[in-house]
Amino acid sequence: MTIRKATQADTEYIAKTVLTALDMDTSDLEWVKASCADPRSMYSWNKSLIAEENGKPIGCIISYSGDDYQALREYTWSRLWKGVDPTTIRQSAIETYPGEYYLDSLAVEPEYRGNGLGKKLMQSAIEYGKELGYDKCALLVAVEKPRLKEYYASLGFEEANDVNFFGHRYKRMVKNN
Repeated sequence: MTIRKATQADTEYIAKTVLTALDMDTSDLEWVKASCADPRSMYSWNKSLIAEENGKPIGCIISYSGDDYQALREYTWSRLWKGVDPTTIRQSAIETYPGEYYLDSLAVEPEYRGNGLGKKLMQSAIEYGKELGYDKCALLVAVEKPRLKEYYASLGFEEANDVNFFGHRYKRMVKNN
């Protein structure tokens, strides 16, 4: 198993990661693929790491600088979530802040879960953030997923605050590197 930076050829797999992380149906990837192919999007291939085995993607993490978050989300959401009022975008909860490296979306193929691959992807993203000069990482976890919150806590993430994001409740968690 290797972890590498994604390329534009990974766009479809990254789209699947976004939908999986959002607990959405992955049978129709077309509507999100354009966002994942766009280097200006928060879900872009250029913000992703791919885990692969024998040349086959088996996991992915999307991460980026909190310094760019406001511009990334307005650009991405106004194009991806058609019909979302720009005022709603600006008024929705903040996922990450300047000075943080944000771990946005993570997905591992079902047959590879439970063997530490998600942790390896997260550690690789955290290390990449450190290389870019960030000493703090952040992520969101849905409140209805307490086991996932415990998992992130075991990796050193601590609860920071509650956020209501597009009608769903999340815990924002941070980790100092």
